[in-house]
Amino acid sequence: AKSKGGVAPSTYGVFTKTFQNLGPPKSEIESVANIDIPPLPPTLSSSADDLCKELNGGDENEAFKVIDMKLSSTIEILEQLGYTKCQEKLQNRGKGGIDFIGGESEGVALMETMMKRTKWIWAFEKPKTSPNALSVDTTGLSPYVKHGCVSPRKFFHELTKVYATCTTPSKTLSKPPVSLHGQLMWREYNYLMAYTTPNFDAMVNNPVARQIPWDDDPVILQAWKDGQTGYPYIDAIMTQLKETGWIHHLARHSVACFLTRGDLWQSWEHGAEIFEEELIDADWSINNFNWQWLSCTAHFYQYFRCYSPVAFGKKTDKNGDYIRKWLPQFKNFPTSYIYEPWTAPIQVQKKAGVIIGKDYPEPIVDHKIISKSNMG
Repeated sequence: AKSKGGVAPSTYGVFTKTFQNLGPPKSEIESVANIDIPPLPPTLSSSADDLCKELNGGDENEAFKVIDMKLSSTIEILEQLGYTKCQEKLQNRGKGGIDFIGGESEGVALMETMMKRTKWIWAFEKPKTSPNALSVDTTGLSPYVKHGCVSPRKFFHELTKVYATCTTPSKTLSKPPVSLHGQLMWREYNYLMAYTTPNFDAMVNNPVARQIPWDDDPVILQAWKDGQTGYPYIDAIMTQLKETGWIHHLARHSVACFLTRGDLWQSWEHGAEIFEEELIDADWSINNFNWQWLSCTAHFYQYFRCYSPVAFGKKTDKNGDYIRKWLPQFKNFPTSYIYEPWTAPIQVQKKAGVIIGKDYPEPIVDHKIISKSNMG
């Protein structure tokens, strides 16, 4: 399929039509045995046979030791790329319900487990899943797709097989973009937008980005990152992110809106950088697209639709069990106050063992006031 005028689709609706005109995606490549593998870097261009000759003895093991030495001096290690050693991080990554152990075998096994949830897949609608579920409420496959452990083509075709078993598709099957097929299509749309937009990860010189005069307060940004905003729903999400490297997409929406247009008025670029650092499924195209969307910088402009750091979490977790899980200091806090603990009488706070302003921060802003001010 060709785009009209040779211009890439700039809306999801047009993209969807183009996608459908292309027909089903090709099957995944099962083996790389018959594919031309790119050559080694010039410094490694000598073949093992040549190295054997150079080593006189023709010892293959010695030859590969030389190759390993050359690789070590040619390919940058993580520290050289700017990453620090982080053995202590993500020690609790299984606390969210999935261990997220890396590798193709783990990814494929998780996908196969999910494919057995036939009726759940038929009816799956992403917005109806819970941002504050006590365990992963979606497929949990995003890290595996991102890192290439699970082929998006294979995922797409496995879903097609499950959809085909539905006997009442018009009544039962969900549709894109909220279906699982739709989620994969949304991924491709994000990739297209990132590929065709100059300076996609920045506001300045980005042709689709609104130029918004964001504040720049490192103290506020750090409080948000550390889960110290004084809003338990927001802080619980950021704590889960720090401990596991994963949070639900609606949880990402909540904290992104809170950091940007909703409350703190900090640049989406800072939030995207922190997500890039913390998320185990961080994907450059999707991450930047979503931050632009949630900050109303691009793609979405209904700025009056704002995620409340209090009311939104209550929709799917009235008791505050998610808050108690990730902020255990609130385990004895009364349900009626847990989303707004600063409203609890001091005697209630003392009895629960959490004094606001001492054991837990005061709200960093007044959402009711600042959100309206930001909209203006």
